[in-house]
Amino acid sequence: MTHHSTSPRHAVSRVLPIATAAFAIGIFIADTLTSLEIAVAVLYVAIVLMAARFLRARGVLLVSAGCVSLTVLSFLLSPRSPRAPAGVINTFISILAIGLTTWLVLRGQSAEAALREQPNNDIAERKQTQESLQRAQANLERFNRVMLLGEMTASIAHQVNQPITATVTNASACLRWLAAQPPGLEDARLVLECIIRDGQRAGEVIRRVRALIKRVPPRRDRLDINEAILEVLALAHSELQRNEVKLQTLLSSDLPLVLADRVQLQQAILNLTINAVEAMSGVRDRPRELVVGSGRSASDVFVEVRDSGLGLDPASLDRLFDSFYTTKRGCMGLGLPISRSIVESHGGRLWAAPNKPYGAVFRFALPLEPTLPA
Repeated sequence: MTHHSTSPRHAVSRVLPIATAAFAIGIFIADTLTSLEIAVAVLYVAIVLMAARFLRARGVLLVSAGCVSLTVLSFLLSPRSPRAPAGVINTFISILAIGLTTWLVLRGQSAEAALREQPNNDIAERKQTQESLQRAQANLERFNRVMLLGEMTASIAHQVNQPITATVTNASACLRWLAAQPPGLEDARLVLECIIRDGQRAGEVIRRVRALIKRVPPRRDRLDINEAILEVLALAHSELQRNEVKLQTLLSSDLPLVLADRVQLQQAILNLTINAVEAMSGVRDRPRELVVGSGRSASDVFVEVRDSGLGLDPASLDRLFDSFYTTKRGCMGLGLPISRSIVESHGGRLWAAPNKPYGAVFRFALPLEPTLPA
């Protein structure tokens, strides 16, 4: 008698399509029934990535098109004012995320196919393929920055709107001073100085956003880590206010410069900051406190982000930095793994630990460059 056994890989290949379809149906139902202010449809990104495990390029494109169709259908079927600005923005962000992920997946599949089909390529060709994979990884990091800033659209708009409103008010006051008899030239001059400062404030917010989403190759420069932290916190200021988070900074004043890519490092800090804010969103019985600090040891410079949220589940610590692992509703689970990837590409390390008495601590350390001036 002959016994036929099923290999684990074959069993997984049969189960994965079923799990993917079930997950897609669950996302569709949740997206249709959930408030439009929560971009649940962004989770279709995981469907595209799961489909890439068992489908070729054409199949992935079909799955992507299906995800976009389900996103639009949920938007139209939503019982909560489908034309609300938040719904339109989140639907657009979700479709953009699905499209960008599909493109990255197809690029990755193409590069992997080149490696498989040409096992005897020379070193130069292999290097070219590896560079293609690295570019895909860089695009994924940039996509994460765009998504993160998309979630902060309301806060960024508020930051820009404040100086613009102040500029209009001050301009009106300036006109009144100039129309007075006699003209109040000194008062008008002071008001014009305020207008200049407000314009610079708005320009600074836009500069920070452009710096984070601009597509530029990694560039390592001597970097003041405290300056990078303060720029990120300025960008996230309105987000902290909107979530009623009290911010405290504990920045060491004697840190040496580190050799790092400013945009990548600020992305890691922003990811950790927003992760801390989201971890405290469910806190109701105590203050929401965020402490961002920096310091140094004999061999490295470190950045630390502490929150007073719900804390870490000891059972999930090993999976905390896995891609698409998240315990938060509506989140993609990309922020922490991308942050770790960035830190490790700089020769550093990122880890997490429980905070006392509540919350979590995320810290990353970057090695010192002995030749850099303090």
